[in-house]
Amino acid sequence: MRPLEGQTAIVTGGARGLGRAAAEVMAAAGANVVICSRNAPQLDDVVAAIRAKGGKALAYAADVSDERQVQELVLSTERWVGPATILVNNAGVVEPLAPLARTDATAWLRHIAVNVGGVYLCARAVVPGMIERGYGRVVNISSSAARRARPGYTAYNASKAAVDHLTRALALELEETGVTACAFYPGDMDTPMQERIRRASPEDFPLVEEYRGLQRQGKLRDPREPARVVAYLASPQSQRNGQIVEIADEELAREVDAFLAAEPVRG
Repeated sequence: MRPLEGQTAIVTGGARGLGRAAAEVMAAAGANVVICSRNAPQLDDVVAAIRAKGGKALAYAADVSDERQVQELVLSTERWVGPATILVNNAGVVEPLAPLARTDATAWLRHIAVNVGGVYLCARAVVPGMIERGYGRVVNISSSAARRARPGYTAYNASKAAVDHLTRALALELEETGVTACAFYPGDMDTPMQERIRRASPEDFPLVEEYRGLQRQGKLRDPREPARVVAYLASPQSQRNGQIVEIADEELAREVDAFLAAEPVRG
């Protein structure tokens, strides 16, 4: 028995980066994975890669900031695969990277609509059914940016702080239901989002050289490493409700290794 056998997971932002890695790890661990993104061609590539390794995956193109599309995503998952027992809220954007006074208001508010509104809409769509069935796992991908303010990063700082507090408040509502919600800081990863940050101008994002240095020094994690943590947090073995979990947690790393030892997950 693989550790996520019989589970149905919705992964938003699953076409690339951490979302893709999480979908691949969970599928290898036995979950039926429905991968959501606005980028349909990339989704097809992810699904093909998972199926080539014997996993079960479906693609669904949707914008998580659109209520109707999110509802259709959840209903289609139930119709095609079964009710979602796992929700990984990974979809997110990093732009605009600029001082607040120079940001485009439409882009700034669009950022909040995706990074915070998407978490809200997806959770609202799946949580009632999870509560009714007495089980579910919600994993919200957050960032240390929630705690550390940085110039040129106002939208991202604000959105991730909101995700953390949304997670804590939701967790209080979920106590004694069998459903849990937690947030996860995956750290700096080698992903397309990091590439976009490195392309920012120093005038717009004064700390851009710090991020470029992480790449030069080989300090960016392969997203498959934090993806293993996501798979564990989404499992019945994890009982973290309301916790903000960080990749550097050594106790967590041991729990993840033990969880996946039953079914090695290869990249």
